[in-house]
Amino acid sequence: MDNPSSIALSGEIARMRQMEVLANNIANLSTAGFKGEQVLFAEVLATSPSGAPAAYVQDRGTVRDFSQGPLTKTDNPLDVALQGAGFLEVETAAGTRYTRDGRMKLDATGQLVTLDGHAILGEGDRPIVVPAGTSGITISEDGSITSRNGSIGRLAVVNFPQLQALVGEDNGRYATDEPPEPVPDTKVVQGVIEESNVQPVIEITRLMAAARAIEGHKTFQDGEAQRHKDAIERLAKVV
Repeated sequence: MDNPSSIALSGEIARMRQMEVLANNIANLSTAGFKGEQVLFAEVLATSPSGAPAAYVQDRGTVRDFSQGPLTKTDNPLDVALQGAGFLEVETAAGTRYTRDGRMKLDATGQLVTLDGHAILGEGDRPIVVPAGTSGITISEDGSITSRNGSIGRLAVVNFPQLQALVGEDNGRYATDEPPEPVPDTKVVQGVIEESNVQPVIEITRLMAAARAIEGHKTFQDGEAQRHKDAIERLAKVV
């Protein structure tokens, strides 16, 4: 493949990767606490066989936007949103995971769990159990859970110094080997959930722009292929 076509191909591949990331953002518009991603591109300079400089496009990875998503009132006493930095801790079969999705429920044993049944952890990495017959559950801004009968526990709210090192998983959860740190300033808001921070109009506009860019790269490559074909045919006639 000649140099102009290979440069165009590098741009096409990078744009295809961007479309994958944007499509995933759009697919998670309704995922509570989801944080959108963007692709990082870099210019890679090289020298062509003729000695002319060439600039290729390289996909350097993705960066996640951890900004606050909009808060929506639900009036469900077991729904919470984090106003500020941090994550809730979730116990899974694969180990502790971290999430901004504060939709909770009680399982058959009275344990506080996520909607798909994983235990929400409290201080000391212990599950939180609500005694049978408990009513009037209140969750305060510091994560303390109480009822008319007294204290039940306290939600663990943690954060990490290297947020971009978190690995995204299904259901808006993250995995990391970094030790969590407590977050004293983040408020826990009861009866509210945090929506995805993805802005649909912006993401769809970016998706359309990426699609047009891919089309442009493909048109250029087709033009180059036709140019080479025409040149070969003319040279053959001269011979």
